[in-house]
Amino acid sequence: MKKNFPSKITLLFIFLFFQFTILAQGPGSLFVYAGPDVSADCLSGGCVDLTATFLETFDTSGLTYDVVSVPYSPPFAFNGLANSLNPNIDDAWSPVDNLPFDFCFFGNLETQFQVGSNGVLRFDVNPGDTGVGSNAWSFDQNIPNNVQEALAEANVFTPVHDIDPTASNTEEIGYEVLGVFPNRVLVVSYFEVPMFSSTCNNLLATQMAVFYEFSNVIEIYIQDKPVCSSWNSGNAAVGIQNDAGTTAYVPPGRNTSDSPWTTTNEAWSFNPVGSPTYVFEWLDAFGVVIGTTPTINVCVTGTETFTARVTYTNTCNGEVVVLTDDVVVTPDANFTVDLGPDIDTCDSNPIVLDASADAPPGATYEWFIGGISQGPPSTGTPTFIVTAPNSATYSVTVSDGVCDVSDDIIITFLPQPVISNQPNDLFICDDGTTPGIFDLTVNSPIVLGAQDPLLFVIKYFDAFGIEIIPPLDTMYPITGSVETITVQVEDLSGTCIATATFLIEYSQAIAGPMTDIGICDTGSNGTEPVNLSLLKNAEALNGQNPAEYRVTYHSTQMDADNDIGALPNPYNVTAPFETIYVRVENISNPTCYATASFVVTILPQPVANPPMDLFQCDFGTTSGVFDLT
Repeated sequence: MKKNFPSKITLLFIFLFFQFTILAQGPGSLFVYAGPDVSADCLSGGCVDLTATFLETFDTSGLTYDVVSVPYSPPFAFNGLANSLNPNIDDAWSPVDNLPFDFCFFGNLETQFQVGSNGVLRFDVNPGDTGVGSNAWSFDQNIPNNVQEALAEANVFTPVHDIDPTASNTEEIGYEVLGVFPNRVLVVSYFEVPMFSSTCNNLLATQMAVFYEFSNVIEIYIQDKPVCSSWNSGNAAVGIQNDAGTTAYVPPGRNTSDSPWTTTNEAWSFNPVGSPTYVFEWLDAFGVVIGTTPTINVCVTGTETFTARVTYTNTCNGEVVVLTDDVVVTPDANFTVDLGPDIDTCDSNPIVLDASADAPPGATYEWFIGGISQGPPSTGTPTFIVTAPNSATYSVTVSDGVCDVSDDIIITFLPQPVISNQPNDLFICDDGTTPGIFDLTVNSPIVLGAQDPLLFVIKYFDAFGIEIIPPLDTMYPITGSVETITVQVEDLSGTCIATATFLIEYSQAIAGPMTDIGICDTGSNGTEPVNLSLLKNAEALNGQNPAEYRVTYHSTQMDADNDIGALPNPYNVTAPFETIYVRVENISNPTCYATASFVVTILPQPVANPPMDLFQCDFGTTSGVFDLT
């Protein structure tokens, strides 16, 4: 394997401003914990010790490790890992795989690894050395070792012993990378793998190795390590060794010469020993370094926040990670000060802060805005008036002459939006081709008015109160023919809002179909009055609500289209006939209309001459028959 030795360190500064618990990802993960919040007795000067805990990391270039027995508490599962290796193949190295993070091992920058089925792992990979028989099993010498292949070809022994994954269908050999930067781990596990030899297949080995990013710590957890004395003399070994096989670190009693040995629930940590790769600091509330030891004594006169900061440097690749954690120190007096929770308000009315609730008689009060004193301590200022729009951190220090107790509150005056103008109702005429798709945002500048668009957000909600997410607000399909839309103007925090509603309507106008009519010229003067509304409105509306439409009649199509020259009612139709044009107009939107026409024919009044009387003599018949024609 070609090794990478960085000739130039590139610093990658990654600042992580969040808290880590002591457990983090595992015992080898980076963390810092400033300790719990504490109270300091102001009668003794308000002083208290703060103690931070954090992971200490060291350079691996010294080629030295500490072997430490650690509590058996595997941080990860032995089975169910994402990547299965060597299923039902004995004595095999897995294909070469890439590490998703750089790992420093005996001063080398490791980026690839292989897993052997006999409980070993190596960084000094060989892509051509895979498959059945590639991972040797026979050995009888101690590590370090560069002579016997079963030992010389490996770097990590979890332990190494001859195990046989082909003797079971439930065993697992696998690995997985867990966690996120900078606390990723490579977990390699052997779960219930039978010992080799038909007489020992009932003996199952479960073991795990964990490799920690950044700290470069290696842990080995052994849940069950049985021994098969009838095969290879029961030889086994736990430890790590360099690529050359000249340096190794082995827990006491766990080398080949100690074999045969067996154990359960055992764990070891292999920690680099070299120059520290971390810098620890205590910072005050202003970010000033006030100490570099884990324990520091601080004295406060009011509530103060102190920060424990650890800067970790990975000497293999130059990456830098900064972790911080805060601890709050509060003076412990026989009285308290509480200005209440922080306030975000849309109201411009003054806010009165009162620090006197638990203060002793004769106490003095000193008020601050943004840390700047608003006057010397005084017994006459237990309250302070905050006026809009002065957003800031307001604080007070109350003193009884011995103890000073402080509290602060952040008050933010938010801009209250208003509906500058009522939004317009929107209408689309259903002419058979135009869809009912509305651009609601045409109302945005109307409701916003002169208010700064950079300070406010405009949202729209449908009839069910569901927000219409952009860009749908520019192409909103109406539900039904009429829908109520709510427009909301809110400040950037979403705390202050103003709302209004408007209608969107998608309606049609239908005219007709119309039928021609004939009118009798009763005056025989060539003209006849016709009540067009009475005779034809129902026909023109064709079932539409007469309250929503206006019907007019015109002499020409042009007049009907332009809504001019409406005919009076009744209208005198002139013989022999006239074509009448009807306009049916949507009252909500006069531009939405339809037209139709019909013909009124004036029929001549017939004349009836006086008829002659008819007479028939009764000659004794039962009836008389007349020819009326």
